[in-house]
Amino acid sequence: MKKYFSILAAIGCTALFTSCSTMSYINTDVLKQNYEKKIHHTSFISKALFKTDKKKKDTYDNVKVFLNENEVNREFEVTAYGAYRPVIIPLIRSERPRLEKNLLWKGARKARKLKADAIIIDDKNSFRVIKFK
Repeated sequence: MKKYFSILAAIGCTALFTSCSTMSYINTDVLKQNYEKKIHHTSFISKALFKTDKKKKDTYDNVKVFLNENEVNREFEVTAYGAYRPVIIPLIRSERPRLEKNLLWKGARKARKLKADAIIIDDKNSFRVIKFK
């Protein structure tokens, strides 16, 4: 009986703290630094087995990342809307580090798969995939 109670208490605490894991901001400099770091660092296993370094280089060279719509100085059309919502267990790891490390990369990778030219980050989870006219 105590075992079931402790399991139920753990689930309850997790559910309680899930609603408390809010994030007020993400520093854009950190986003850009993490994107550059992710592009230029590939482990040996990933290089050897999956050719990840070539995929990253291709994505980095062909997809531009904009953090604001005003940065785009050309006419464009929105190809797709996307979102990156990682699975979060708040007691182990919060949402913020995962978003800071992967938001720009996930958006750029999706744009490359759709043969688009760029992405625009709208908010902490959402992005737009665009093609230039």
